Amino acid sequence: MSGSGLASVGQILREAREAQGITLDNAAVRLRLMHRQVEAMERDDFESLGQPVFARGFVRNYARLLGLAPESLLARMDGAPAEPAAVAPTEPALPRSWLTSPWLILSLLGLLLMVAVPIALYAWLNSDGGERPDAPTPAVMQPRPAPAVVTAPVAAPADVVAPAPAPASPVIPATADGTPPEATASGAESAAEGSVLHLDFGDESWTEIKDASGRMLMRQLNPAGSSADVHGQPPFDVVIGNAAQVQVTYNGRPIDLKPFIDVTVARFTLEE
Repeated sequence: MSGSGLASVGQILREAREAQGITLDNAAVRLRLMHRQVEAMERDDFESLGQPVFARGFVRNYARLLGLAPESLLARMDGAPAEPAAVAPTEPALPRSWLTSPWLILSLLGLLLMVAVPIALYAWLNSDGGERPDAPTPAVMQPRPAPAVVTAPVAAPADVVAPAPAPASPVIPATADGTPPEATASGAESAAEGSVLHLDFGDESWTEIKDASGRMLMRQLNPAGSSADVHGQPPFDVVIGNAAQVQVTYNGRPIDLKPFIDVTVARFTLEE
């Protein structure tokens, strides 16, 4: 019992198991865990289960096996170590209208320039201020000394055609920090992909990974020396064969697979 008079997480799990007539060994087999790991959960000894993300995953699976609500037990895990990568909640961003988006404003300005520049050039070329292609330009005669002889007739000035103006280059809109909109859109899609599991395979390894909806994200034999990135929404159900030869990072944090290896296969659940 905890100091507040309520049953601890381990006591609730143990009493539910005993009420259903399930032995510790039977629970360990059905959870694919070792006997000592199930016993540690019932003693509230979560620190011996490794990193907090694994301890919470074990409790979640055990509660589901016994027909209990996992969320209420996870919220009462006073004995579990604090999450090392906890992020303080931030104030929700105020909704902005799409009409005030900087990217949209820059795009509209660029489109306006692309239309306005050719129209302005056309109007200028057809006004009195521009050089008319069909109007001859008189040649300027430079004075030079000539012998005192009969002067030959001067040829009529040739028509001079003004060169056509170079077409205006289209203006490519950019974001406020100078990044092209394509790069900004690509970064937004990458951020929306969710959590990332990175795996480096030192030897051949059969790997299965499911996301929170039960969808299979990876199910294949990975050759030695290869690596893979798996994107999805946690919690992830992970099975890794030949686990001693595999290195895993979760959102940039290294994961120790040793506490979850049974013979050569590691089975565990990764929370958020």
